Amino acid sequence: MGLFQKVGLRRSNKWESLTILDHLLNSPLEAIALCIYWLVTSVRGSPLRPPRNKRPVRVVCLSDTHDGIVDNVPEGDLLIHAGDLTNNGTATAIQKQIDWLATLGHEHKVLIGGNHDCHLDETWRFRNSKASLDLKGIELLDTGITEDNTEPLVLEFDGERRITIWGSSRLPRCGADRNNAFMYDAGSDTWNNAIPRGTEILVTHTPPAYHLDLGLGCPNLLKEIWRVQPKLHVFGHVHCGRGVQPVYWDDCQRVYERLCARQPWLITKLPFEVVAVLPRALIDLVPSYRWIDITKVMFYGFTSLVWYFLMQGGRTTGHEGLMVNAACQDRNTGRLTKKAPFVIDI
Repeated sequence: MGLFQKVGLRRSNKWESLTILDHLLNSPLEAIALCIYWLVTSVRGSPLRPPRNKRPVRVVCLSDTHDGIVDNVPEGDLLIHAGDLTNNGTATAIQKQIDWLATLGHEHKVLIGGNHDCHLDETWRFRNSKASLDLKGIELLDTGITEDNTEPLVLEFDGERRITIWGSSRLPRCGADRNNAFMYDAGSDTWNNAIPRGTEILVTHTPPAYHLDLGLGCPNLLKEIWRVQPKLHVFGHVHCGRGVQPVYWDDCQRVYERLCARQPWLITKLPFEVVAVLPRALIDLVPSYRWIDITKVMFYGFTSLVWYFLMQGGRTTGHEGLMVNAACQDRNTGRLTKKAPFVIDI
């Protein structure tokens, strides 16, 4: 571990939150773009506003409890657990988490597995098929078998609200097969047309790329989400990415994501040995299409605010959404956070 890591100026591994110095040294352009994007989405406020003539549905979001029992779970109508209920993924450990979730008073409860919940993946080759689970009325949205996960779940609330929800546990490969489940190889097209149209609440274990993911999210999932544009997307997996972020599916968001995805042209032209020793911050100083991208982020960010306040009168259009990284861990300490789970009204 280097000096900067020891004194807390830089993170020690890719699963930790980026420090200000990390952002600047990794890419000043991306750091500036992130600040602009955060400012624009913050000024526009929450994109989810419940129907005026109907009672809002209160969604409580959990993820990554890792055998822990969350004491301060808020009341609500729908409880979502986005995976990693356990550490070792045995049927016994998963059942303990299910038993705890079943004691909570929410009208509907849904869950998916995470990479640590191996027993929930019926395709995991080390699975003990003799052990069974009692779900106690909780809806398990994904068993790892693609054919069983093509139809969304429609939930009814008080006879006046119907909400369509779909979930998947799949995530990019992040470790050995023996210790992790639901994994696919990076670059796989597993998300292509996977999410049913009309899905209002999406639950995945992996984050999409460039949103509350520390750079560890899946670009193909992001592409698929653009096609479906759910109102609420709940995920976890990356503990230090915990938070809530509005998405508007507009030009500002598109160019921000393109900037994050685009490699500086200098990296593609120079030998790997040279690129490996070049500071990324210096590479950003070389003119490239990323300079155009950040100019567009500023332009589209400004015009989106003008349109939102002057043309829409501060009202939403119904096409916006909210992303929630619901990880309940206190960073990567192995302990639960003392912060209450996120509550979203839709």
